[in-house]
Amino acid sequence: MKVDKLRKEIENNSLKNVYLVLGEDTYLNNKVKELFWNYIPESDREFNAAIYDMETTSIATAIADAISAPFFSEKRLVIITHPYFLTGDTKKHSIEQDVNELIGYLQNPSPDTLLVVLASYDKLDSRKKVVKELKSKAEIVDTSSLNESEIRQYLIKYCDGKKVIIEKRAIDRLIQLTNANFSKIMNELSKLIIATVDTKKITVSEVDGLVTKSLEQNVFDLVDFVRDKKIKEAFELYHELLEQKEEPIKINAILIGQFRLLLQVKILQKHSYDQGSIASTLKVHPFRVKLAMQNARKFSNNSLKSAYLGLAEIEEKLKTSSQNPELLFQLFLTKYAYKK
Repeated sequence: MKVDKLRKEIENNSLKNVYLVLGEDTYLNNKVKELFWNYIPESDREFNAAIYDMETTSIATAIADAISAPFFSEKRLVIITHPYFLTGDTKKHSIEQDVNELIGYLQNPSPDTLLVVLASYDKLDSRKKVVKELKSKAEIVDTSSLNESEIRQYLIKYCDGKKVIIEKRAIDRLIQLTNANFSKIMNELSKLIIATVDTKKITVSEVDGLVTKSLEQNVFDLVDFVRDKKIKEAFELYHELLEQKEEPIKINAILIGQFRLLLQVKILQKHSYDQGSIASTLKVHPFRVKLAMQNARKFSNNSLKSAYLGLAEIEEKLKTSSQNPELLFQLFLTKYAYKK
């Protein structure tokens, strides 16, 4: 189920006993946690609501709380976070969890307890018995990343609830500047709503004036300058990023990643892959693929390969020598711009 359906279940007081919240979107996970937390009256929370981090607390402790009767309250809430034992994670943890404690509880859950397993991962290890048991007994709340269409619908509905109008072009720009990162979008939207408290209208001008460009977005602009062989603009932006204390190796890594994506998209398009298929194959957000498809058309295969190899050469020199990063980037720009 989606978060909206969960909200309705809470409003109708028709919650189940066990919930699995599965997905990596930070905003949605925090929203779901907030919905469950607020379900327990504030006056009852001290003795009837708790959050257990599986990185620092045993599952046995959480289950012991779950089987306890509520203290002068109708419901007890137990939230389990960072349940690494549900994934394929094989690294050593400070606490080795006995998952049989959870399996046993799932087979006979307390009717007076609301158990929420908050799994902020993109997927679980479905081969594990505990995962199979949890998926069969729990209501699953989907908090995976929203696609572009879902983001647009959510923004319009959210703003409508706040009695604020947001223009389509403002939504376009907000998505672009945040690279469709939903958590960032909602963080920036909160600031925009406060800033437009008098007009109750968010335009593209407000977005441009108030939303800070991410490093990734600045690098996308850098890619455009490289593509158009605008050496002066590209070098000025690179210098500006260094002035902002951005690490040269990090800037270069994002540049390499972007040119790699453009090259992969161009190749897959030649094999008749559509946007959804490319996103699925490369495991990249569909919005990034959409932008890459638009941008890749403006490059030849050779120019993409040339840029990618040139940036890979910079990366090697940044890691193995003390050469000036700005000089390396300037040499790359000059070489790329005059390459036929």
